Amino acid sequence: MTIQNYSTVASRNLIRAELEMLAHAEPIEVLGSFGMQKSQPQRKTDTVVFRRVNPYNMAANGVPQISVNAFEIQEGVTPNSNTISYTDVSVTLKQYGVLFKFSSKAELMYEDDIPSDMAKVCGETMAEVAEKIRYGVIKGGTSVIYANGSSRAAVNTAISLAKLRQAARSLESARAKMVTSRLSTGPDFGTAPVEPGYLVFVHTDIEADIRNLPGFTKVEEYAQRKLVHARELGSVERFRFITSPLFEPFLGAGSGTLNGMVSVGATNVDVYPCIVVAEDAWGQISLKGMSPGVQPTILKANQKNHANPLGQFGYVGANFWMNAVLLNQNWMTRIECGATSL
Repeated sequence: MTIQNYSTVASRNLIRAELEMLAHAEPIEVLGSFGMQKSQPQRKTDTVVFRRVNPYNMAANGVPQISVNAFEIQEGVTPNSNTISYTDVSVTLKQYGVLFKFSSKAELMYEDDIPSDMAKVCGETMAEVAEKIRYGVIKGGTSVIYANGSSRAAVNTAISLAKLRQAARSLESARAKMVTSRLSTGPDFGTAPVEPGYLVFVHTDIEADIRNLPGFTKVEEYAQRKLVHARELGSVERFRFITSPLFEPFLGAGSGTLNGMVSVGATNVDVYPCIVVAEDAWGQISLKGMSPGVQPTILKANQKNHANPLGQFGYVGANFWMNAVLLNQNWMTRIECGATSL
């Protein structure tokens, strides 16, 4: 096990430690601010159920099948009654942990504020782990649009406005609603309203291609519109683009004809998923809040026990419970494209 041999840890309140860790996690998280949010109370099993009301007479693609004639009322005749139905999607919580270790000598003699740095790194690491969990789920949706061709292996073209409009057409046909809220900042659950729009989560590598889209408006040019997230790049029509270097591409999964696109191995194009989401397309159990939430660990080296009888080492870390799940794949799609080599 790796051990920090020359650091220090100060006495601190665990709640303060949690808040400090979450404060350092906030700037890294993008997906953590969106999706349908739920928390599971302690001692209430490890499975959480997301439930939605189905549209009337829903077809396999989630679209309501409504015939106007079926709703016409005849004089003196009571119309037929109907019922509603629900779709349940369950997700099982998983536990993840980050742990740092230091020696008693380091606790006694080092001059820097190592525990503060450990809390910072712990929060940043937790955030990146959680973000990659969410990203791994939402990029696995079944609805996909290719920038060119009919498969990932053929992709060698940048994102285009035509493909974004195709995505919007698909979402509108499925009766998807534009995103109107995000998770509030801070350790507690809660939402804040945002201006309606379809969110597009993209890797920072394709920022230049996004800026080159016809009609692109950068955030600096927004008038009354508020940012949906600190990492929002700008907008085109109904789409609002949010970037992160954690939204990793499928390396070398595209065409062998590079066509001026980025290729780490210089053999096949790297394919970037641009994930277009509507309201309630996916859900998550967030790491925010104490239920189940972040559980910090602050153990000073001088806290002796059976495992540390001489008080030779201590720990700074945290564990958390979370997971993410796709709720309605008709309400999200991804555009797979290349990134123009600059």
